Amino acid sequence: MPSLHIFCDFREPSLSHAVQEARQLVGFQIRVHHLRTGGLAATLSRLSKTMKPDDFVLLALLHTHESLLLEAVEVMEKFPPMLRARLTLCASRYSPALRQWAADCHLKHQDNSYEAPRRASWQAPSSVPGPTSLHERYWIHYRLMRALIAGENPAKAYEQIITKLRQGALEEWELRRAMAFHERGEPDMAGGNYHEERRTNPNAIDRLRDRAVQVGRSGLNTIIVGETGTGKESLAWYLHDFSTRGDRPFLALNCAFFEGERLESELFGHEQGAFTDARKAKRGLVEEADGGTLFLDELPEMAPRVQAKLLRFLQDGSYTRLGGTHTQRANVRVISAAQPSLLPKLRPDLYYRLADVELHTVALRAMAPRDIVNIGCNLAYRLIWTSVVREESEIILTPEHIRAVWRQLALPDNATCLAAYPWPGNMRELSTLIKRYVLLGDDIFHELRERMAEIEPPPKDLEVLDEEWQRFLLPITTPADIIDRGLKLKNLQAAYIRNLVANLGGRAAIQPTKLADALGCSYNTLSSCLRPYVAD
Repeated sequence: MPSLHIFCDFREPSLSHAVQEARQLVGFQIRVHHLRTGGLAATLSRLSKTMKPDDFVLLALLHTHESLLLEAVEVMEKFPPMLRARLTLCASRYSPALRQWAADCHLKHQDNSYEAPRRASWQAPSSVPGPTSLHERYWIHYRLMRALIAGENPAKAYEQIITKLRQGALEEWELRRAMAFHERGEPDMAGGNYHEERRTNPNAIDRLRDRAVQVGRSGLNTIIVGETGTGKESLAWYLHDFSTRGDRPFLALNCAFFEGERLESELFGHEQGAFTDARKAKRGLVEEADGGTLFLDELPEMAPRVQAKLLRFLQDGSYTRLGGTHTQRANVRVISAAQPSLLPKLRPDLYYRLADVELHTVALRAMAPRDIVNIGCNLAYRLIWTSVVREESEIILTPEHIRAVWRQLALPDNATCLAAYPWPGNMRELSTLIKRYVLLGDDIFHELRERMAEIEPPPKDLEVLDEEWQRFLLPITTPADIIDRGLKLKNLQAAYIRNLVANLGGRAAIQPTKLADALGCSYNTLSSCLRPYVAD
């Protein structure tokens, strides 16, 4: 049986086109491979040695760098004309370099008709047999993101996608899950690596992803601790999706939005007349989420009375609506989120019910510089195919536009600027700046440098700080010495860090994120210690 070798990059339009081709070639055995744009020449070199005379090859590659195409030209020259005639390149209509490369190598070329944005008005080309529908495209994108989060081998994920859609229609629960993913704005945990590098050189996001998959499958109640803007709700969604409840509801509630009985009503529902505006009975989120997952954001802001009622529900799954007497039951997994500084407001007994597992999101300032740049590139890529209305005309952010953005983000001065900024808004702040940079052309790097210049300057009187540290070093013979010198244990850490920074040349000579990592403390802890000393 002849084989169709499909080589795909990690993009939904490429997979959507591959599915269409696989559906047309009924009598062919399908063999699926992962094609990394940087490995095009090596992939073609291996193919030239293994391709059989009756095989066909589809290269589904949206775009790549021209320098990589020059390497691939030399490899293509070694292909016999008979085999070269069986190769087809499907690429973006906005990648003239790939079109020219196909012409130079005498390859068949197709424009990828699936690169249009995934929107309700999109229609598959009617003249093409076996087109991939819009809902199937949603599922493909969802399945790719799930593979990325779980660290799956891309080739195996591609094979499952193509095989499933080639053999039959998606099941209803699969479509529901894909639509839930799409409607949530396609949440993902940006900044991780692909399968290979993730295993050999994992970063903080990779480790969090691995733990999220493991915890998600366990079904345990989980509390996510992290600063604002670090993607706590996105992480909660993946915990739900990787569980056995993934095809059931995922509902979210911000506990800071409601107070007292209104929060209790949102959670557990109310009966008619339970309070002034309760004109009719209402189902609560606990009832709506039965069988699924309930995400409680800003959990410590929950009123003590509601915390007590939630604790009761977690113990045996029973609850009563506000103003009601009938006991009801629901089977709900509870995932909650809190900022570290607010955790003490939570009842200890409730914490232990909710925190079967505690996960910590990663602040941007705690990441390596290359990872911050990587996240910026990832966020920029999300904007690809976006239409932008300029004064002169409407343009599309083609791959070439996005690649130019990547080059600017990776320039040493700009990368250093991204790494040195403390990012109080974390991922949310970075995402906003990247959108402004790409869509408006704002000079975000100049803006970040101005913000950093306004950050509180280092203490000028280093001798005073040194004396503070020296007081801790002098010998102690009696408890009275401690009192006379004003030694307080709470000041010890700050005094040591200030003295250490002074020895390193002062605030201007250090990179705070790296020093915090070396000391094994958080950036917030380091910053608080470096504020000008104020005597008790």
